[in-house]
Amino acid sequence: MERPTFKPIGTPVEELDTPALVIDLDALEANVAAVHAAVGASSASVRPRLDAHLCPAIGHAQRAAAATSGAAVATLAQAETFAQYGFDDILIVNLLATRVKTGRAAALARRVRRLIVSADSERNIAGLSDAASAAGSTLAVAVAVRDDNLSFGATPGAAPGLARRVSDAPGLELAGLVAVGDAGPMLEAADACARAGIETPMLAAGGSASYDTAPASGVTDVLAGSYALGDAALVSRRPELAPAARILATVMSDKDDGLVWIDAGQKATSIDTGLPSVYGGGATVPRMSAEHGALVGDAPNPPVGSKIWLVPHNIANTANVYDYIHATRGGALEAIWEVSARGKYN
Repeated sequence: MERPTFKPIGTPVEELDTPALVIDLDALEANVAAVHAAVGASSASVRPRLDAHLCPAIGHAQRAAAATSGAAVATLAQAETFAQYGFDDILIVNLLATRVKTGRAAALARRVRRLIVSADSERNIAGLSDAASAAGSTLAVAVAVRDDNLSFGATPGAAPGLARRVSDAPGLELAGLVAVGDAGPMLEAADACARAGIETPMLAAGGSASYDTAPASGVTDVLAGSYALGDAALVSRRPELAPAARILATVMSDKDDGLVWIDAGQKATSIDTGLPSVYGGGATVPRMSAEHGALVGDAPNPPVGSKIWLVPHNIANTANVYDYIHATRGGALEAIWEVSARGKYN
């Protein structure tokens, strides 16, 4: 665990030690309100992907917003963590392939109002049924439907048979369908289920970039994650959303005209999918080492000790490398939130 230099509530944001992951609460709240209002104007709901930030405090802000149907996560360990913070309707958008995991899921199902797990084969369904029966619990199951041959998930044609198998299996109930990728094949599978007389109440798909178009296609639960905090990848496509999450860094060296070095590098920004951008423009980050980042812009250089704001390329990857988030409003520290589900991969 990192041990940050905690500052008193009310501390000006630029006095925080760096690098620090910082959230502008006004921007966060505006993003959540905008997306949930747009989805709520249809008959759909948002099922936030909490693995986009891994932070219960942010999840509760999403949970309290209009048109929220529940929560979604990527792993069982994340579901277990968020359950400890009061989340009681959780979809795991992943497969549970071992007896250990199915047993843990069946145990968790006794402690929450509803746990939805994904399945894409007879073997998955049989394992989940055995675990739920042994634990005396009920697992809701969403049949995962893929959009190509390169991902997990059942084909649309196989979905009705698997949905029927779930409905007939002891300890299980059919929640509906979840898309692995594009929603089109899942909606095709839903039509096939309807023709077979099988109801699929939940049709979960979509993402932050398609939050306003997914409901019109028939999706009931929009699986959006990065919309709350924004990141460079999303905001470039959806400029109505703000980059609420930023990394505060400090200029540490200015030896060359037009080039300075900052104290945020690969480890602090998580550059797996792309380098961060500079908030407000005027400079770029062309490269990073493990602990340092290069900042290139027009001379004169910002002086050593000055602060630079970076916008992560992918907020989910970045949040996963921090233990704490500094929540600010009006340029001052309002709260320090723990990223409780970071590193929960299993």
